[in-house]
Amino acid sequence: MRFDIISASQAEMALESEDFYHSFDICRSCLKKTPGDALLYIIMARTISRSPAVVDSWKDVADITSSLLDFNRRKSIQTSSFWHALSFINSCLISNHLSHNGNPLIKFLKQNGRRVSGGKVKLLILTCVWKRHELSRLFFSYYQELGGKLSPGIDIQIVAVGSEGEVSRSVCEEYGVHYLEYPNQPLSDKWQAGLNYARSFDFDALVVLGSDDFICEDTFRFYSKQVSKGALFLGFQDCYLHDFSSQKTIYWKGYGASNEQQSQPHRVGETIGLGRVLRRELLEFMDFDLWEGMDANKSLDGIMKNKIIGKTGFLPVKPVHGFDLKLNGDDYLLGMLSFRLKDLGLFGVDVKVSDNVTAFEKYITSTNVYDDVTLEFSKNGRLDFLNNL
Repeated sequence: MRFDIISASQAEMALESEDFYHSFDICRSCLKKTPGDALLYIIMARTISRSPAVVDSWKDVADITSSLLDFNRRKSIQTSSFWHALSFINSCLISNHLSHNGNPLIKFLKQNGRRVSGGKVKLLILTCVWKRHELSRLFFSYYQELGGKLSPGIDIQIVAVGSEGEVSRSVCEEYGVHYLEYPNQPLSDKWQAGLNYARSFDFDALVVLGSDDFICEDTFRFYSKQVSKGALFLGFQDCYLHDFSSQKTIYWKGYGASNEQQSQPHRVGETIGLGRVLRRELLEFMDFDLWEGMDANKSLDGIMKNKIIGKTGFLPVKPVHGFDLKLNGDDYLLGMLSFRLKDLGLFGVDVKVSDNVTAFEKYITSTNVYDDVTLEFSKNGRLDFLNNL
């Protein structure tokens, strides 16, 4: 990581003396020449937060941000240290995008916003199944039991897409799951088929879960509160992973947590696929298109992210940086709201057995990106539900 200490000192001095335009000009000029200077980027964010009027071109700010992240990707530089500054800048870019007269998303919400009932929030889980029948049975029984605990305040239904004919259909329907048959590959088509099918159901928000993903009861209560507050998109940066063969459990810290290339520093702040939530209005605005025509068997989380960015202008942000919008007496919180399970005391685990899209080993390339929590979890019984496998 490289720093222009002299320029940073000059920008900081200008900021402290409230010469905001000079501070911003120093940062912008230097960052265009040296895109990897995270210190100048942080000072630029602080300057904009004090005086947003200094920005005469948000495209410049967007280009500087893109160049910084690309530089860190190429040089394998840790990025989590400036996530707060990046989140703030992303919130400004979202605000600029949405503030233009006639923004199609805001126009859509004015005409099609739906009030979420305070008495009951309807959540629809979308998943796909393939082989691993015992794990699928555990998945469905787990959420069937959890749904009973959450009722009547939260209603949970499940849509599952299978590809083994009567075999997968019988496993799903045994637990009252709504089933759709579709070829297993490409996976993007399979998930999109499930999304198209989900369109016919009555729900307030969609929860995207792999059939090896298990989230706790309190996480659903958290979803209910966020959906009721008007969040259109939310997810988590971090997660727990349990490898069934080795009985090892880790806490994965999220993208950009280290300088290892596998940590994908340019994706800092992004949510993982496990447990993403999309409110119905967002899906309707997207015309229920998250994977259409992509013909892909991997990187489905990134495909969804890019589709949403392209259609809405949303970017990953901390919840505090979400774009507040009041329409027709309803509140909305816009942006890709990025929470941390660990900070909230919540739990979500991806169980690795066989035929996984992303292997367990890809998460443990460096001790900087994960903590081994095997002993902790074996003591507190958090994973006891896996004993049925």
